[in-house]
Amino acid sequence: MRHPIAFHAEMMGDIMHMHQAIRQPDAPQFINAMIKEINAHVEKKHWVLIKRSEVPKDADVIPAVWSMRRKRDLTTNAITKYKARLNIHGGKQVYGMNYYETYAPVVTWYAIRLIITFSILFGLSLRQVDFVLAYTQAPVETDLYMELPQGIETKYGTSKDHVLKLLANLYGQKQAGRVWNQYLVDKLASIGFKQSAVDECVFYRNDIIFIVYVDDGIFLGPSDHVLTQVIHEIKNTGLDVEDQGYPSDYVGVNVHKQADGTYNFTQRTLIDAIISDVGLKDKYTKPVPAKASLHLHAFKNSPTFDENFNYRSIVGKLNYLAQTTRPDIMYATHQIAKYSSDPRREHGEAIIYLVKYLCRTRDLGLKFKPNPKRGFDCFCDADFSGNWNKLLAPTD
Repeated sequence: MRHPIAFHAEMMGDIMHMHQAIRQPDAPQFINAMIKEINAHVEKKHWVLIKRSEVPKDADVIPAVWSMRRKRDLTTNAITKYKARLNIHGGKQVYGMNYYETYAPVVTWYAIRLIITFSILFGLSLRQVDFVLAYTQAPVETDLYMELPQGIETKYGTSKDHVLKLLANLYGQKQAGRVWNQYLVDKLASIGFKQSAVDECVFYRNDIIFIVYVDDGIFLGPSDHVLTQVIHEIKNTGLDVEDQGYPSDYVGVNVHKQADGTYNFTQRTLIDAIISDVGLKDKYTKPVPAKASLHLHAFKNSPTFDENFNYRSIVGKLNYLAQTTRPDIMYATHQIAKYSSDPRREHGEAIIYLVKYLCRTRDLGLKFKPNPKRGFDCFCDADFSGNWNKLLAPTD
């Protein structure tokens, strides 16, 4: 079995650590991104430099970690940006000492699809926004001390003599997502937005709806002019927000508006990543997601999965794909996911079969074209909890 970190490095070729990035052909772009990141933190006063002797004896000095990434266009796969993110090593934090609660909600895809539908049905405007260095816009929740980042020196001395006392909610903290979310909720409330009781990341004010997935948001409103005014209001609260215009790429999904006002949601980049992760090289594809003649069960007497790819990682990506733009693979994905704790040869073959189907249909997605003349349709799916075979039910 290969080490899971090695798997991660293999599968996510555009995401790497600093020591990996500086060995890449495009290392200068990563170095420039690091300089830009440090300058942004210094300019916004996200920390203060203090002597190591000033750190309280009962406080830990936590290492800094660089994470590097090439960002790509979801349609063309061309590199659009080099990102270097400075993180505090959250794995070194201690519960009760430098962190407490960690839960942070994100908007559900039900809400995302709903506002797209409203936009089409009622001719409403959409606007996508991005909160720049979102987490760091919130103040730090508790005193935290961080080592100087690797590759950074100061004129006042070396990392042996100095550390950074954080003033802002730096990425990498276990509680960073929660602190940012609460800060954003308070800012939105200050300009009249109310939080939905059903979805914690849906907010509304009169005829305007706002949804947010960590730092990516979408506004729905009566006109572009009204939404522009709202975005200015948010900026006036002190939040650093970038107006990105009509939605195009939202949390890994390519959003394309058609000439007739309808929308297409596709995830070609994610599908290509799944195909690459599985290592599918042959050109044979499948017309359906799963074999109709094979009902998956535990297969306790079969050989274990040979682990030529990371089973759980693929299941996670398939699950996200099924929930967002490809409901046609939902059943096959559900059946495969049931056996993630103890996959056998047949389960690995089922994944390969499904991925061959994705090879054939990689450009398919969801088309949003609601029909106002139809009512509300409800379908019931009863399958005996998946246990069709009573003899296999006890072990399945």
